[in-house]
Amino acid sequence: MLEFAGRFSNPELAIKTFKHWAVVYKELPSVLGQVAFVLKREVPDFSHVTEEEMAELPQVCKWYETKAKKLYGAEKFNYCAIMMKEQFVHFNVYPRFGKPINKYGIEWVDEGWPKKVVDKKLEIPADVQSQIIADLKK
Repeated sequence: MLEFAGRFSNPELAIKTFKHWAVVYKELPSVLGQVAFVLKREVPDFSHVTEEEMAELPQVCKWYETKAKKLYGAEKFNYCAIMMKEQFVHFNVYPRFGKPINKYGIEWVDEGWPKKVVDKKLEIPADVQSQIIADLKK
């Protein structure tokens, strides 16, 4: 499906696919529930994304935002499309939290709130990562 997408191509991290986009769990996230939205077609920049592909993006956002609010009480969302290491269209999606969240036996703190995300890589136990992915898939 996403053979070109390196670390985002791991099928164990796949959460949901749409016609043009895939939602993939972000290993080593910065915040609880961080994912990536990956265009299912390899293009190097946004000028190559079709109108049909872009038209589907609000549906993807709505699905994910609804899920993250329900599961984790996310208050806001940051979408970041830097695309420096990976040369294909994708967004890192950060649910944001104004207070600590206790979930999966861990206290999750959004250290950057209410400003930009603190880009750190959280080491998540494999069983917790699996549970997060399973919950997002439900």
